[in-house]
Amino acid sequence: MSNTMKKIIIFFLCACSFIVACTETSEGFLESKGKETDDLESVLSDSTKVMGFHAALFWQLGRVTMSPHGVASVLQNYKDYEAGTDNSRYSGYFRVTEFTPAYTKGDFSQGGTNAGFTDFQRGWQEAYQTIYRCNSFLQNYKKAPLTEATKEKLANEARFIRAFFYFHLLRQYGAVPLLYDEVIDPFNPSFLERSTFEECVNYLAQELRAAADALPLEQMGADYGRPTKASALGVLTELYALAASPLYNGGNIGSGDNRLLVGYDNYDVNRWENVRITAQELMGLGTHELVKDNKTRPGNGFYLATTKRVNTERVWFWVTVSTTGYPASALLPKSRNGGRQIQPYHELVEAFPMKDGTPIDKNSAEYKENPYQNRDPRLGYTIIYNEAEWIKTKGGELEKVYTYKDATQDGYGTSGGTETGYYFRKCCNEDLMANEYGEGTGLSFIRYADIMLLYAEALTELNVDRNRDEIEKQLFELRDRAGIEPGDDKRYGVPANMNKDEMIDFIINERRIEFANECGNRFWDLKRRKLYEKLDGVWTSAAVWEKTNDGSYTWSVMPIEQHFFSQKMYFSAIPQREINASHGKLIQNPGW
Repeated sequence: MSNTMKKIIIFFLCACSFIVACTETSEGFLESKGKETDDLESVLSDSTKVMGFHAALFWQLGRVTMSPHGVASVLQNYKDYEAGTDNSRYSGYFRVTEFTPAYTKGDFSQGGTNAGFTDFQRGWQEAYQTIYRCNSFLQNYKKAPLTEATKEKLANEARFIRAFFYFHLLRQYGAVPLLYDEVIDPFNPSFLERSTFEECVNYLAQELRAAADALPLEQMGADYGRPTKASALGVLTELYALAASPLYNGGNIGSGDNRLLVGYDNYDVNRWENVRITAQELMGLGTHELVKDNKTRPGNGFYLATTKRVNTERVWFWVTVSTTGYPASALLPKSRNGGRQIQPYHELVEAFPMKDGTPIDKNSAEYKENPYQNRDPRLGYTIIYNEAEWIKTKGGELEKVYTYKDATQDGYGTSGGTETGYYFRKCCNEDLMANEYGEGTGLSFIRYADIMLLYAEALTELNVDRNRDEIEKQLFELRDRAGIEPGDDKRYGVPANMNKDEMIDFIINERRIEFANECGNRFWDLKRRKLYEKLDGVWTSAAVWEKTNDGSYTWSVMPIEQHFFSQKMYFSAIPQREINASHGKLIQNPGW
């Protein structure tokens, strides 16, 4: 790479680190202010500039992993991947120029060709930008005027971040070109071929294992938010679960040249053994556990785990500064100064069980009169429904939110109101309005509950009958934390003697309600379990409440959105611009 190129790239990196420190990330280590510079040697000779360079590696964590959506700050938009699922709807849904609406509609015609869809390019480009930065840092960090311990700590973190972004590329696009430690000149790219899916998994497993061995058990104080040993093991567990799941593990949809780019040729149940071993290792560290509190109120531990900045359940996460109301500013209704940018479908509400853990009975008189009564407490911590309460003034009392048809500000059919009958409140501090600042919580990519459920899923795939007690132990503990009543049989509504398929369905539904509106978990589960095709042609619905003359309510379910899916959508297209620039080196994904 030329000296001129080095100057351009370092200028860009350090400018980014300055921006991120001021806008999108946590206090503490990311408050390092990278100075704008055009000289690599200048950066490496100044400890503050080196720390700013390193802070830039965390810049796009929220933007890229929630959903590709370009240059706008993630703090201004909430475009979670789950808005392209049966969980939720993106407000202004018919703008299919954006990823999640286009995904549900199956319409990627923007850009002239399907593979030219802008957000495919953004997701690819922004992830590789971070990988370039990591490689540049790793190639040069030893020259920095820092202690050897500090330099090695920063290098281990950079190695982890690089692996995390590769993992994200892998789950969205399938196998990708691996740069290893090379710094590629973005203005004169090498024509690299895609590695195979197996090669990518093996490389990332090696990198994440090395990171796990080197990273500390905890990062506290000003370092809170940096990756830990558990973070690396958590991403490794997710990687192994991806590789073991039906889409990749013998369910390969590729053919010819792209077959080995999107999965394994053969099914091997032992791939689930990697999930079991790694999840068990993380769970044995002693650094993480479920947040439990059913004394304050049922399921309060679940609320704390998704709203409290520092808690024992956060394995790998993205934290925000305390000078923002995010994500409440994006999620809450208009009357609470929120942007209501994505909204839950009624089908998500139906996925939550009753307070005794049993499924809802839509034909019961109780459900027909009030479908939100006596439900799993997690429902109330996830969704705002008609007459749910939230403060309306700073430091004020709780007041009802009205979502019924034509209700002022927030009602169904009202300008700026709900399109589904609901709003999300998940991860929002219930003591604050959307425009008030809290402690800066952010969002978790991986919670300890995620590891427990992946562990249970792996045990089910390996041998549900042999592992039944251990599987049910995870489910009972999660449902107890949720505030669900144990019942006389102490089973928390978990059916006895489920076979393998029934247990997998139960676990995937438990993941749906536990992680609703958290960093696209539903999106990735539907893909890896090869369940998306079951949504093709399916309608999702709104709950439409209407107020009668006597002040009572009636309600009905109104289908509002039909979903479309084709098999090629299991993998996003390699951006057409990259295909063209590679002169035949990059092979496109199936169907594009």
